[in-house]
Amino acid sequence: MDALKEQYYIEVPESLSPDQQKMMIELEKDAFPGMGAVDEQTLVPLARYGKLIQYFQENDARPIAICELLRDYKDVTKAYIFGFYVRSDKQGSGIGQLFLEEIFSILQKDSFESVCLTVNVKNEGAVKLYKKMGFTIKETRAGEFGEGEDRYYMVRSIS
Repeated sequence: MDALKEQYYIEVPESLSPDQQKMMIELEKDAFPGMGAVDEQTLVPLARYGKLIQYFQENDARPIAICELLRDYKDVTKAYIFGFYVRSDKQGSGIGQLFLEEIFSILQKDSFESVCLTVNVKNEGAVKLYKKMGFTIKETRAGEFGEGEDRYYMVRSIS
């Protein structure tokens, strides 16, 4: 696994050019066909006021995975994963696990004690990954993003 890690690196942009914004929107649509909802008006504030983490593979100009993070305003020691995805051509190769390990390390350095997220209850692959990485389901939120959009609310300790 360590040899595999050496092929990858992290970038945390504080702003995004119009070309980068376009690429990020395309990656979101690729990861969530028919559902991708991130646009320029979401990406720019995420980069400036949250934390946008891009995971790259050497010799690939486009990120292979993305994590969009916010701080929980009600509990400043908790981070919220607004979005997390692995590019479709890289899914199933262990990238998600490697990337989450990097994210946990970043969160720990940023003094977070826990991290939470929501995931579609039908997204079995993501739910399996999150459980494997130590997240537990705290509740099911019916209709979280509209009718039929049920989500698991999952939490993991960082400290």
